[in-house]
Amino acid sequence: MPRFYAGIGARATPPAILSLMTHAAFALTKRGYVLRSGHAIGADSAFERGAGPSAQIFLPAVGWRGSASALHPGTLGAELWGRARLIAAAHHPAFAGLSAFVQALHTRNVFQVLGVSLDSPAEFVLCWTADGEASGGTGQALRIAASHGVPVFNLQRPRERSHVERHLVL
Repeated sequence: MPRFYAGIGARATPPAILSLMTHAAFALTKRGYVLRSGHAIGADSAFERGAGPSAQIFLPAVGWRGSASALHPGTLGAELWGRARLIAAAHHPAFAGLSAFVQALHTRNVFQVLGVSLDSPAEFVLCWTADGEASGGTGQALRIAASHGVPVFNLQRPRERSHVERHLVL
C-alpha cells in the first residue's frame, strides 16, 4: 500500500529550497512514498520534478497549466468536489468572498492533504512558506493538515529543514 505525503509551498520559494524539494521528492519516491500536489508554479512543480509518474496531481480545472492529470473536478465528481469545497470553506476565513477559480484552487488543496476520497490523510506535509507559518495559499492546506493531525515540516524553519535533510540523507 502506498504511503502519501503532500509536497506544497509558495510560488516564490527560493531556488535552493526548490532544489531541496526536488531531491526530497526523489528520495521519498525511492522509499515508496507518493506525492500529492497541485501543479502550481514554484514548490509544487519542484516536488513534481522529483516524484515520478505515480504522483497524484490535483487540479482546479481540467488541463490547468498544461497538466494531463485526471484529478480535477470533472473526474472527481460533483459530490466529492462539493464535500471538499465544504472542507475548504471551513478552513478559510473569507472563502465566500473569493472568485470561483480561487475557491477551486483552495478546494484542490483539500485533496492534497486528505486524498482522492477525502479519507486517507497524508502522513505528512513538506512545504515552504515565506514566514514559516500557515500563510498564503499554502496556509489553507496547512490549516487542513493541522485539523486532521497531519504533521507539517516547513523548510523555512531551520530545525525542520535539518530534520528533513538528515532523515532523507540529502
